[in-house]
Formats: sequence, C-alpha cells, structure tokens
Amino acid sequence: MLSIYYKLNCVKAKERKECLKIMNRKTFIIITSTIAVVFIFAAGLFLVIKNNSSYKKIKLGDVILKTEIALSADEKQKGLSGRDYMKENNGMLFIFPQSGLYPFWMKDMKFPIDIIWLDDGLKIIGLEKNIKPNTFPEKFSPPSPAKFVLEVNGGWSDENKIKEGMTARVLNK
Repeated sequence: MLSIYYKLNCVKAKERKECLKIMNRKTFIIITSTIAVVFIFAAGLFLVIKNNSSYKKIKLGDVILKTEIALSADEKQKGLSGRDYMKENNGMLFIFPQSGLYPFWMKDMKFPIDIIWLDDGLKIIGLEKNIKPNTFPEKFSPPSPAKFVLEVNGGWSDENKIKEGMTARVLNK
C-alpha cells in the first residue's frame, strides 16, 4: 500500500527523500499502533480468562459464597496461609483430580477457619468448625474421601446453619 503511495506521489527525485521520511513515519505509527492494540486486546483477554477461572460463586444453604479456586499444587499447598483475613461470604475452594482423604493444617494461618469437605456430587461429607491457627501442626482430615474442600471464615458454618448432608451448588454467574 505504501509503495503505491510512493509511486503515485513521489515522482520527482527531490521529493523522494521527503516522501520516504513521511512514509517511514507513517509506517512506524501504523506498526506501533497495531502492536499496542494487539497487546491491549491480549491483556484484556487474559484478565477475562483469569477472572472467570480463578473464582466461582457457590450457593451453600441460603448463602452465596465467592470462592477463590485452588487448582495447582502450589495454590493448594499455600491455601489461605499468610493472609491477615478473608472477606465475609468468601472462601477458598480446593479441587482435587479424584476423591481422597486430603488432610489440611493451619500452617502460617492468621485467622480461624471452618473446613468443609465435599464429595464429587458437592454433598458435605465432613465439617471441622472454627479451627484456630495455633492448632498447627495438627492435621484435619475428612471422614470419607472428598473431591472438594471449602475453607471459610471460622464460625461461618454455624452462623449459616451449614450441616453435613447439605449439597452445594456452583452458580454460573
């Protein structure tokens, strides 16, 4: 496209140098703008994908929880440790590849939590309430194999009348 412009508008030898400067500037602007647009689009797409995959809303009882998803081994190992607090009606959902007797501990925790173990149908099969940070290195395990583990603020289960046998629902919102 620029070569056509050059042939049509840059006929005289004297004008060619000036014309090439203008074309080079225009080419630079077009390329730079294209790269910027592609970068902004890619960054936005990454954030949308990350936000959609990192959090899920779960309904348990009459409450909707915003849960952060722990999928990788590093995310599962770190969990909520090192954090000063967790917002009300928030939680962390651990997803395992298959059901198992996954133990949890309070290493580097700074606030109490309830641990809720769920089977592959999201039915609550185990519940430890108001576990304090000073219980480390004690480990807490489900009574039977669990596929999912939900950590919420300590006392949340009692406040919201959460009991074994209840079933959680993942919302698509």
